[in-house]
Formats: sequence, structure tokens, C-alpha cells
Amino acid sequence: GLSILSLLSEIALIILGLALVIPNGSLFHWPQTFNLGTMPTWSQLIQGITLAMVSYLGIEALAQAAEETKIAGKTIPRATMLTLVIVIALYLAISLVAVNVVPPTILSSTWKNDPLSGVASNLPGTGALITGWIALLGSAISIIGANAGIIGSSRTLFALSRYRLLPRRFGQIHPKFRTPYIAVMTFGIGSILLVLFSTFVYLTGGEDPLVLLGSLYNVGALVAYVSAHASLIVTRNTDRPRFRPFRVPLTLRFKKKTGVLELPILPLVGLLATSAIWVAVIVTHELGRELGIVWVVMGMGLYIYFRRKNRLPLRGRAPPEPREVSSPGKGEMPILSP
Repeated sequence: GLSILSLLSEIALIILGLALVIPNGSLFHWPQTFNLGTMPTWSQLIQGITLAMVSYLGIEALAQAAEETKIAGKTIPRATMLTLVIVIALYLAISLVAVNVVPPTILSSTWKNDPLSGVASNLPGTGALITGWIALLGSAISIIGANAGIIGSSRTLFALSRYRLLPRRFGQIHPKFRTPYIAVMTFGIGSILLVLFSTFVYLTGGEDPLVLLGSLYNVGALVAYVSAHASLIVTRNTDRPRFRPFRVPLTLRFKKKTGVLELPILPLVGLLATSAIWVAVIVTHELGRELGIVWVVMGMGLYIYFRRKNRLPLRGRAPPEPREVSSPGKGEMPILSP
């Protein structure tokens, strides 16, 4: 309900904006307001890219719900592709409307923390009505994002527990709701603590909470993205017999003495791009760099600790712990045996 309402509201804002700028012929005049290297400067452009990444991170949460999805091999890829198309189209359209309705210098200063309200307030004949609706829309999007984050992250903790990289408690399932309730509560409490910490930093003269949380999230998420891209390239060649209901298109194949080397182009491009953006995040966000590196080191430490504790090699695949097989009802989380 909220998702559809938010989507329709964003489309309505885009239509209103285009109806304003198309008749006066200014739709494609916006490049004249930019001078790359001066406005924005190269450092501002790079920092903007690092913050914009937050808008795209989280699409992979669809895959984290694969075990709760019917015919996941078909449903998840289709949903991911559709989401990518919708998200990119919306972002491009809203950005196009924004830079035509509000001068970029004003949008990046007066409306820095609330650009959509800036766009709405500059649409003729709308005034406070749409601006107020945009505020409600922002709240709805925040609720949707928080819910998606809890679903995805709790399932990640659940999976890590299954593969003995976290204590077994994180894999416990609620007897009534059939969800990993300890993982859900852990993620929720951790999120609250991060929000409180970022607010404290801001009140003591530090970085804006949104920028700080965004850079922290980017550091950890981009490490996961880099690892996922690299793993896909490696496993495509080292784990060929594995059943793959969906294969990334555009693959280069090279013959060698021991067989054929497959090099999927999209994961390679993704590996290079996410690595570059990760470096940019580390360079441009000082506090995010320090806390992000601590975050990554803690994760590596936990990985080594639990591998050693369970007498598993640091490299290679660890089999998941066998679990009881259940037949969940609608909306319940299945507990699968390996």
C-alpha cells in the first residue's frame, strides 16, 4: 500500500514538473547551468557519487528473501531487473525535473536536505499542499526502507548463523511468527544505536547525520558488493556444476589448456566500479572512513574467530548446519535443511 502510494506520488510530481518545463522549451537547457570542474568541482562530483550510492544500495535485499519466495530462480531475477528499471527511471526523471524547476545552486544550498520539497514548492499552483504531501511521502519512504532493511539484514544474520559465522541464537525462529526474531531485534537495536550516535556527533559539531550514516553504510555495503562481484567471476570458473537458474548475460570465453575461462563482463564492470566508489568513500568521508574501517576489521575478526572456533579453514565453503525442515504457511519463513 505505502509502496504503491509513494510510487504514484513520485510519478505525479514528475508529470507536474514536466508539464511546467516542456511548454517553455527549457527541458534540455539544464546543462548550461553546469560547468564540470568548476560547478560542481571534481571533489564535489566524487563526493556526490559516494552519497548517491545509498539510493541504489538495498536492491539486493530482494535476493535475501529468496528462501521465502516461490520459484525463486525466476521470481528474484525478474523482480531485480524490474526494480532496477523503475528505480533508475524515477531517479533520472526526478533529477531532470529538479534541475529545471529549481536552480542547482539553490537546490544544493537552501534545499540541500530536502530537495523534493524544494521542487514541489517551486511548482506553480501547488504551494504548501504538495510540499506537505512530500513530507508525508518522505515519512512513508522511510518506513518502507526501514522495513526492507530489517527484512534483508535479519535474513543475512540468519544465514551467517546457519554457516556458523555467528552464534546459533541468531538462527532461532519464533515459534509463532516463524521469523528469526533475535536477528530482527539485534538489527533494530543496532540501527537505533547508530542513529543516536550520528545525532550525538552532529550535536557536538560533527558531520551531518545523513552524510555520516550514508558513508558508514556505503563502506560496509560496497565491500560486500566488491566481494560478490569477485566471487561471481571466480565461482563461474571453479564451480561449474552448480545449478544456476539465472546466469548473468554477456560473457567472454577464452580457451586455455585446462578448459575454457569464462569472464562475465557485467560483474567485471561492477567490480571495477564498486571498488572505485569504495576508494572514493574512504578518501572523501573522514569520520566514515575511520568508523567504516573499524566496522570492516570487526567483521573480518568475527569471521576468523568463528571459523577457528568451529575448526573450519579460513578459505573454502563451509557446509551449513543441518536444521529441522518445516512446512511454513503463508508469510512464514521456511527452515531448510542443507
